[in-house]
Amino acid sequence: MLKGKIIDKALNAGDCIETDRSRCMRMRFNRNECNRCIEQCRSEAIEISHDVSISSDKCSECMLCVSSCPSDCFEIKGHDFYSVIGKLRKLQPSIDSPVLGCRSNTKKPHHARTYCFGYLSEEHIIALYLYMQNPLQIDMTGCADCKNGFIADTLQKRIAAIEAKTSLKISGRIKPVRDIAELDFQDISYDRRGFFKALKNLTFIQAAGLFDNEESIEHTQSYSAKKLPFKRELLNRAIKILPDEIQKELLKNCYYDVNVTETCNNCFACVGMCPTGALKIENKDDDRELFFSTSLCNGCGLCKDFCMACSVNIEKGFSGGNPFEFYSAKNVLLCEV
Repeated sequence: MLKGKIIDKALNAGDCIETDRSRCMRMRFNRNECNRCIEQCRSEAIEISHDVSISSDKCSECMLCVSSCPSDCFEIKGHDFYSVIGKLRKLQPSIDSPVLGCRSNTKKPHHARTYCFGYLSEEHIIALYLYMQNPLQIDMTGCADCKNGFIADTLQKRIAAIEAKTSLKISGRIKPVRDIAELDFQDISYDRRGFFKALKNLTFIQAAGLFDNEESIEHTQSYSAKKLPFKRELLNRAIKILPDEIQKELLKNCYYDVNVTETCNNCFACVGMCPTGALKIENKDDDRELFFSTSLCNGCGLCKDFCMACSVNIEKGFSGGNPFEFYSAKNVLLCEV
């Protein structure tokens, strides 16, 4: 009982979506035409003009803007995805298949609650697949009566998209459940010893560094600050532990190559424009050159848009060596798309 109250209090600590205009590509470069968040927002609550704003009267908190923005302009206030995974992981020895529920669905019991499942991008789903040893049930039985009921179809499409691009069998471990008759919730009763053992296990997971504390990240809202989008961070963690063949599939479908042509005049304006730090200047021989890291690139294309010499090319799919190293942008080999 006490454990449930603590979790519910934490989940209800904040209901709004935070915006960071310094992450928005249109705010960084006024000629950029990115409209992903607006296109995804069915309630027409998002406006991008002199700032990025969300109308609280219109917003349904479906969280699609959070999952669709490549640069993390939108974030859920007070939300820690690693904490959600940690809660589910420590239940694995006790139950066959934990249940993750939406915090709006308070009528049914869940082992962990989170915000509307619209924030679960393909990267989030891959992370859940990797870190959950037992099948995870996502309770979508209340979606039919919810204003955000369309998210059920969105989540299914994202799972199908991952399976189409990789050999990961996501649907075998991540199971969205719409029919209440198919939902298998196993109750767990903690005695005093069991409760403190569960807390100890969670503390051990955090202390071991398996999951970083997302709240420790400073939100500066500065255009000069470089910030790796959380979705990219999740994918980078995943690719380090996946088999080689799946790594290649992800590198082909989810990562990017950037190179520059001989017309580059080394003005390095692209370095300042890049929001993630994927581009940097390094000395090579007696000259200074542009270097690139695909693990830090979210494919936003701002570097290409901002280049006055039209020297920057960006292509989907990474064909280099170690994705976590910086390479000379003049030597990166473009893969076939």
